Amino acid sequence: MAAGRIPQSFIDEVLLRTDIVDLIDARVKLKRAGKNYSACCPFHQEKSPSFTVNREKQFYYCFGCGATGNALSFLMEHDRLDFIDGLRQLAGAAGLTLPETRDAATTHKPTQQPLFDALERAAVFFEQQLRSASQKQRAVGYLKNRGVSGATAKQFRIGYAPPGWDNLLQNLGQDTAMRDLLLASGLAIFNPQRQSHYDAMRDRVIFPIRDFRGRVIAFGGRVLNDDKPKYLNSPESPVFHKGQELYGLYEARQSGKLTRLLVVEGYMDVVALAQAGIHEAVATLGTATSTTHVERLFRVVPEVVFCFDGDSAGRRAAWRALENALPALRDGAGAKFLFLPDGEDPDSLVRKEGAAMFRARIDADAVPLADQLFKHLTEALNLASIEGRTQLATLALPLLMTVPESLFRTLLLQRLSEITQLSVAVLEKQLAQMLEKHESQAVAREQAAKAAAEAVTQSAQLATGSQQAHNHFAQNHQPQHDDSQDVSYDTHWTADDDERSAIDEAYYASLASSSGQQIARKPRPQSPARPGLRSLSAQAIRLLLREPSHAQLWPETTLSSLNDPETDLLCTLAQALREAPERSLAALLGSWHGRPEGEALAAIAAAESLLPDTDSTLEAEALSHRLHSRLLEQRIAHADNTLQNSPNMENLLALTQAKREFADWMRQLPQAPSS
Repeated sequence: MAAGRIPQSFIDEVLLRTDIVDLIDARVKLKRAGKNYSACCPFHQEKSPSFTVNREKQFYYCFGCGATGNALSFLMEHDRLDFIDGLRQLAGAAGLTLPETRDAATTHKPTQQPLFDALERAAVFFEQQLRSASQKQRAVGYLKNRGVSGATAKQFRIGYAPPGWDNLLQNLGQDTAMRDLLLASGLAIFNPQRQSHYDAMRDRVIFPIRDFRGRVIAFGGRVLNDDKPKYLNSPESPVFHKGQELYGLYEARQSGKLTRLLVVEGYMDVVALAQAGIHEAVATLGTATSTTHVERLFRVVPEVVFCFDGDSAGRRAAWRALENALPALRDGAGAKFLFLPDGEDPDSLVRKEGAAMFRARIDADAVPLADQLFKHLTEALNLASIEGRTQLATLALPLLMTVPESLFRTLLLQRLSEITQLSVAVLEKQLAQMLEKHESQAVAREQAAKAAAEAVTQSAQLATGSQQAHNHFAQNHQPQHDDSQDVSYDTHWTADDDERSAIDEAYYASLASSSGQQIARKPRPQSPARPGLRSLSAQAIRLLLREPSHAQLWPETTLSSLNDPETDLLCTLAQALREAPERSLAALLGSWHGRPEGEALAAIAAAESLLPDTDSTLEAEALSHRLHSRLLEQRIAHADNTLQNSPNMENLLALTQAKREFADWMRQLPQAPSS
């Protein structure tokens, strides 16, 4: 499979579902450093940390050696993997399957940013309703009775969907585009019989579900009356996959360095434990704990404790979690199982006995996975008999086969050997035979599927052969752009730095005057790796990294008129963002990996990540003034150069007119208030 034939949309999706901090931290121990993470660089020898990882933008950069990239490039370079193997590993961890070879040009995936925006607006609406709805006391009373404080409700962004068929639709879904987004998210439902739409969440306490970046991707709703079901979850959507997401994981990670995570069953269990000061709880979303869940948990912490009710249903759920945890186990990672007293759940128990007793219960009563595994398998067996021991081996080996080859699997085999009185060598031989048979069956299935896919492809090619030939000719006989025809002008006349500073100062001063606030000009430090970040082009790049939407506001002619070392990079970046404004920095770095623009972009991004947060809108407006000033300067320079080469009245008038436009524009700038 050729790398270039994997759809870029698939690569972007893999990066979207991968947290670079978790990935790198599993290989190189990171330390929090402000809004970034740092470590000694794994790619060169150093004594003081210069390797920086930014979670928000999902990239890494070393100020020492210049190593840079996203999660995929790190995995490739650190683990010595090629592109396909690295992408396959990340995709598998994200619950995705690498697509079959196909032309990326024929595969298009629309942006999901509008869906994220719609979900965020819905979350804000539900939060507002908890404070302002006429029926809010029902929801507020429920939360107070469960011991949830206002601070905890704010932390988890808990909201309220008031009674009524279309409150959300009336507030957000008046235009067709927004209504379609609400339908796609599952927040709105279409009734074909009535040919009308209605809200999915009604008279429920709302629990927003957030991904690892804090973006709202779905909702859970707890009913306040006798309606069924008691809990209602958002359906699957382009941004929400129940078998991969965990409620409370984002909030848990915000609480500080985690050493373990506690998997519980419901929203209120997570919220109640956090209210008590136990911030490491997460919950699956109406589904059994999957292998993808466990893999994701182990990327965050080395220990996972599954907490279930002690009844038969809880023990069945625990066994399913154990089965799905086995393929995710690796050396250094451990899982335990905690069974609560009859009639208790984490919510009720932590309120009854307090956080300290609950933690002590975890430490004292949680059973290691290996113990729970053999305890479950041997419950109904007579191990005193040969038949019972044989049956145990028959039951255990298929489970051990799912465990990755590791010291942990070796120790499980030793435990099985002790119980069954079979030698480890015999068990290993039996296990190897089972693995070989499993792999051959998998290969046969893969070959059969490939043959079927090829047959379908050949049929399609025969049906569309003439059209393909036509397209091929058209694609390979397009007129090529001649870069030699591009025009550049020498700048004989330019405004000096003092004039440019005056433009900025006037603009910032006017804002201060109109708002009544003091607008502080923040310094713009230069990158230790690359000088020249004070250029207009570099400033524009920094701004686009924080707010990609500004690329739509700046005409290409304006940007290309700049004559800075970073101008080419700026134009390339702006064009990429105009074509796909939803693409993240990590995705851009991935597509430009190993190219000069990728390295330069990462250097600027790394320097920008060290700066304090500023008002991007304010900075964009000030920079727009600077860009317009530069464009006018270029016009004057062109007119001046033309006049020198051909001194006549027409060219003199053109120069005079250009200077007059610049002077008029300068006079129109807001003036600083006199002291």
